[in-house]
Amino acid sequence: MSALGSAVGFGVVFLLVVIAASAIGCGLLALGARALAARGPAAERRAAMLAAIVPPIAGALVVAALALHSATTIDHCEAHDHHAHLCVAHGGAWLARPWAVAVAAAAMVVSVGRAALLLMTLLGARARVRALAAVAETIDDVRIVDSPRRFCFVTGVRRPTIYASTAALRALADDERAAMLAHERAHVRARDLLWRRALEVATLVAAPLAPGFLARRWDDATERLRDRDAARATDPAAVAHALIAMCRGEAAWAASMNYAPPVHALTRRVEAVLATPDVEPRAGRGLAIGAAALGVTVAGALVAFVDPIHHALETLLG
Repeated sequence: MSALGSAVGFGVVFLLVVIAASAIGCGLLALGARALAARGPAAERRAAMLAAIVPPIAGALVVAALALHSATTIDHCEAHDHHAHLCVAHGGAWLARPWAVAVAAAAMVVSVGRAALLLMTLLGARARVRALAAVAETIDDVRIVDSPRRFCFVTGVRRPTIYASTAALRALADDERAAMLAHERAHVRARDLLWRRALEVATLVAAPLAPGFLARRWDDATERLRDRDAARATDPAAVAHALIAMCRGEAAWAASMNYAPPVHALTRRVEAVLATPDVEPRAGRGLAIGAAALGVTVAGALVAFVDPIHHALETLLG
């Protein structure tokens, strides 16, 4: 029972840290949207990814520090028995806190539900792609599917593969077709589907609405980044024309990187590929360096002040 109680106590701390950090990250993204947009899609994409992966890492670090502190310091639990303890040996009292048990159980239900929904989506997409693969003809690195619907997308985390319909290829001029395929090949080179799955897994435990918010920000920035890659490889005007042509037809959705954007995003992408000056793709590196420096500082402070932090959390929550 003590082990289960300890798991509840540490789980509550982990959850509070993750939700708070996730909410703060989303808030900073929303407030800094203009500044990030001025730095380009690489910075926007990296900021969204950081807002997804930093909260669970921060929560894990806090819990690890508290657990290590409780296991390596002098046992004080019996001398301070007026509250539940964040302790690996004396955490049973958390089971007598209905709110803590309810919070931990609710978080588990939400996380499992998000994971189940993600798994169902991936399995459904995999079944649809298998059906396409069975009738596709491979030409170079593209699998061509005879279909009256216009689509072009990348699928597969381990082995990214480009699928395109005959309707999409016939609807585009030669330079537009090259631009569309250059966009998808850029997704393959950058392993974007792998990064997208990492974002989804990282946000299984996150603030309410955060997973969808961060995914939309990441997707929007990534698509504009790949449009820019395609423009470098071909021609900006060809990329813009291909985007418009694909949106004129019926675009099939296949749970991956689809070339045809939602209609509401078309204007922004066309304007970006035609008008935005060329920005270094690694413009978001400073964000990662800053986040790493902040993480090291916070980790150092956590180690230095773990004792008062430990007691404060026990008093506040226990």
